[in-house]
Amino acid sequence: MKKILILIMAILLVGCSNPIIPDNVNNENPSESGNNENPSESGNNENPSESENIEKEAIMAPDFELESLDGSTIKLSEVIKDKNVILNFWATWCGFCVVEMPDLEKLQEAHADDLLVLTVNVGETKEKVQKFVEENNLSLTVVLDGEMKVNNNYGVRSYPTTIAVNKKGEAIGGYVGMLTYEQMEQLYGYFEEE
Repeated sequence: MKKILILIMAILLVGCSNPIIPDNVNNENPSESGNNENPSESGNNENPSESENIEKEAIMAPDFELESLDGSTIKLSEVIKDKNVILNFWATWCGFCVVEMPDLEKLQEAHADDLLVLTVNVGETKEKVQKFVEENNLSLTVVLDGEMKVNNNYGVRSYPTTIAVNKKGEAIGGYVGMLTYEQMEQLYGYFEEE
């Protein structure tokens, strides 16, 4: 009985999880998925005029304004006028966050012309973050979300969390958890698909 209860709980948990990457930004091409039939041709005529014209609505990234380590203020809506942005929510106590920092720097350097990797430190003091950045010889742009308002507004619950925001202000993809450099390049690739 105990095993059945655990199995049911596991199925419910898996079935209720939501990916952070929107459906319109996956690697599956509708023509490759085998499901390229028109809903009205498949016999599903519940509301053909609606089903034929369905377009996924863009998910707009909430704007924010935060202080950077150098004391300047960075506003997302100003940055995206010139560059695509990869937001990375992190903390110094997060081991996976620390491990992926060099790869985030490598990504920034590889795409400096049209990308800003904006790292959002969550819930820590400026002094602690500054010390961490200096000790690890990091050159990434770091903003401070000491009160965790931006973190909460984006619904971040785990660290690191990384979100790609295009020049239109749309959140076009993201990951929860540590990324490899290849995954970071894949996330950057979403900008090129537009």
